[in-house]
Amino acid sequence: MPDMLISPVENNPSKVQLERLSHVYFEHPDLEYFTKFAIDFGFVEAARKGDTVYFRGYGISPYCYVASRSKDGKSKFLGAAFVAQTQEEFDKAAKIEGAEIKDLKDAPGGGKLITFARSDDTFMHVVHGQEERKIEIREPPTAIHESLGPMNTPFEKPREGQYQRFHPGPALVHKLGHFGYVCREFDKEFAFYTGNFNIVPTDILWHPKFENIDVLAFMHLDLGKRYSDHHIFFMQRAPPEVKKTYLHHSSYEVADFDTQLIGHEWLAKKGWKNVWGVGRHILGSQIFDYWEDPSRFKIEHYTDGDIVNSDTPTRKEVAGPISVWGPELPKDFGEDMTAHAFNQTFLKRLWENVSWWK
Repeated sequence: MPDMLISPVENNPSKVQLERLSHVYFEHPDLEYFTKFAIDFGFVEAARKGDTVYFRGYGISPYCYVASRSKDGKSKFLGAAFVAQTQEEFDKAAKIEGAEIKDLKDAPGGGKLITFARSDDTFMHVVHGQEERKIEIREPPTAIHESLGPMNTPFEKPREGQYQRFHPGPALVHKLGHFGYVCREFDKEFAFYTGNFNIVPTDILWHPKFENIDVLAFMHLDLGKRYSDHHIFFMQRAPPEVKKTYLHHSSYEVADFDTQLIGHEWLAKKGWKNVWGVGRHILGSQIFDYWEDPSRFKIEHYTDGDIVNSDTPTRKEVAGPISVWGPELPKDFGEDMTAHAFNQTFLKRLWENVSWWK
């Protein structure tokens, strides 16, 4: 097999310096049905403009998920938006070939957006000038906590005379954490993202049978000595039978393990489909819980992920198990399930709304 190796990547001042992820864009055939799912998942509706709904978490981003009604009845992922650190960095991004600038005056928080149309109908966005939400960093808002104190351990019992008390509810989302592609033009797209922006690999995995083929890269934003999430973006080299790049999943942070488990139970009782979880990943370390939205996109709750900085070396190892504990990995976990989304959504809505079926 010919070599398919990822070359070393380093950040430098000539690249556009991004600060964090802001939001993602999706189109759904049934916007009302997705909105129902989104509320159960833990999003808060921030604004509604015609056939577009802006959902937020309780972080600083004015919204973290933009859901629009599909005009052709097909579900689509239209890319993620990263925040430029400064106006100068935003202007630098605007000079990259293919950049298209758009005004976000009608969106919560305002600002401007640069869009790059990439291969296989994928998109990358850079945003700047948004008015961030004002939050007080004390305790995360919650839909489930009535009384919450520190964790008692075998040798330290700091929660004296205080009870842990919870009630049912959704796992409120803090922020957009990461997303990733199963990518057909892997080398070309990897070069675009890492060559133009401060996106660098944290972990690179090679094929179990071919050490000369790198098959997956988890990547973080290089913020120098400041720490950032283990990965905000990942790319998996698509196997030969894949004809078009697709989104593997998008992921959203929640506060803690209790929130995640109670949120899992909430979604299950509401009738939504669990994909995989709850479990603990190896790379990134986060506790995961994957669900299927009404358009059959995979969407994840996570908590307790690793953070890294410029002193953290890029690691390379063979691809292998991806969880420490949890349910068995589904055989179709890596597949694009959105091709059958419309029929499944239609049948489910019919079941819910036609009384004589019940």
